[in-house]
Amino acid sequence: MMRTDGAPQAARRLAEAATQSSNERVSAWLTDLRFSWTPLLEDARALSLHKDQTLFHEGQPAQTVYVILDGRVRLSSFGIDGRERHLMILGANGLLGDCSLPTSAHYGVSALASSEVHLLALPASDFLEALQMHPELAQQHRQLSSRRFGVLLQHIQLQAHNSAGRRVCHHLLGLLHAHGAPTPHGSRITITFTQQEMGNICGLSRVSVSQVFSRLERLGVIARHQRHVVICKPDVLALHAQGAGPALV
Repeated sequence: MMRTDGAPQAARRLAEAATQSSNERVSAWLTDLRFSWTPLLEDARALSLHKDQTLFHEGQPAQTVYVILDGRVRLSSFGIDGRERHLMILGANGLLGDCSLPTSAHYGVSALASSEVHLLALPASDFLEALQMHPELAQQHRQLSSRRFGVLLQHIQLQAHNSAGRRVCHHLLGLLHAHGAPTPHGSRITITFTQQEMGNICGLSRVSVSQVFSRLERLGVIARHQRHVVICKPDVLALHAQGAGPALV
C-alpha cells in the first residue's frame, strides 16, 4: 500500500489559500463607499437615529430612500422560521430603502442603526426619477447593488459551513481585503467593529466570537491593538476559513 504523507497536502492547501484571488474576498461591512449622491440631496430632509433604533421594517411600504451621511446601519431579514438574519452593515454614502425598487412597493429588508446615524431622506419616486436623469447616479447605484449582491451571495455560501471558526475567519478575510493597511506587525483592519457585530453577521453569539478570537490570538494569527484587529498571518487565516486548520472552538 502506498504511503500517504499529509504534510505536502497541507502545504499545498496553505499555498492555495494564500494565493486565492482577492476578488473573492467580500466584506459585509460596506463602509468604504466613495460615492457622491449630490443631485439627490437638494430637497432631502435630515434625520438622526440613536443606536438600535429602527429606520424601517421589512414589508413596510417603500416610500422613502435614505442616504447615510455618517454612522452605520445594519440590514437584516426574517426567514420563514421567524429568525432574524443580519445581512450587512452600511456606512457613509450608502443607500437604504432602494433595494426593492422599482419592482416592489415594499421594503425587502429591515434597517436598524448600529451606531448613532445621520441621514438624508427623499421620496422614492424622486430617487427613481433622479436615476433616469443622471447617468452617473445610475452607474453608482449599479455598483452599490453589485457589492450588496456579493455580500448576499457570500451569506448563501457560508450557510453550508456550521463551524463558528470558519465563519469568523471568512469575514475577517473580507475585512482584511476591504480595510487592511500594512503595519510592521501585519495588516491592521482600519475600521473598528464589535464582537457583537461580528456575531450578528456570522449568526453566532458574542461569546462564540470571543472564543474564536482568543484562539486565533493564541495561535498568533491575529492581534488586537486598542480597538483594532491586526491580521498577523493572513495565509493561516485563509487556511482556517477553508476549514483546514485545527478547531478554533
